[in-house]
Amino acid sequence: MKFVYMFLLTIIITGCSTNSNNNPALYTEQGTLWIQNAAEVRALTYQAFNSARNHLDDVLRKRMYRKKPAIVFDIDETLLDNSPYQAKNIIDKHTYEPVSWFKWIDLAQAKALPGSVDFLNYVHKKGVKIIYISNRKIRGLEATYKNMLDVGFPVKRQDIFLRTTTSNKEERRQDVLKNYDIVMLVGDTLADFSEVFHKKGTNERNILADKHRGDFGRKYIILPNPMYGDWEGALYNYEYSKSESDKEKLRKRHLYPHN
Repeated sequence: MKFVYMFLLTIIITGCSTNSNNNPALYTEQGTLWIQNAAEVRALTYQAFNSARNHLDDVLRKRMYRKKPAIVFDIDETLLDNSPYQAKNIIDKHTYEPVSWFKWIDLAQAKALPGSVDFLNYVHKKGVKIIYISNRKIRGLEATYKNMLDVGFPVKRQDIFLRTTTSNKEERRQDVLKNYDIVMLVGDTLADFSEVFHKKGTNERNILADKHRGDFGRKYIILPNPMYGDWEGALYNYEYSKSESDKEKLRKRHLYPHN
């Protein structure tokens, strides 16, 4: 009887362990909970757009531009909140995949981040050009346009530049610069601001952030995103095709405990 009890207990414990380790998206749970529940997230977002408004007022007052001024915005986790997609992945026990991501985009149900609609309408009223540069693929243009209109952003279809070939946004930024002076860039990852940040390793990204520290809160406005992004890709050397177990090992390798 004791042997049977111990055998059943082992099965239960093993089963619980297997279930907890059988969810490749579970490591994103804490970040997603934070985004969806923490008042601090709302506070940081309001802080970002308040800083953006202050800098814009300064730019316009001092006429810090020659061509018509423009602000370039990322979309995901900068203006639109995709945390419901992340949450569903956790519940359904799978990580990002193109098919489910496109389904989410096609729903056009993402909500606007706090303060974003007010700020963009303020920018629009000031006569500053608004450009959207996102790494959503071009097939999602119509759904993205609809979603942004529905939540109240001042948006024109021709001002949305989605990804066609490369995730590097520099070429699209250069196209904007042909007709406008970019006075501010708003995003949730460093590569939204400059090519110098594109696909750099973790250490180099930190060094570059220090180097450009004077731009943050002014020309560069960054929003919090612990759910995914280049910060995570850098842990994997941007090799997203690695197995989930290899990714987990790399994540743990980047933890620095005290002695």
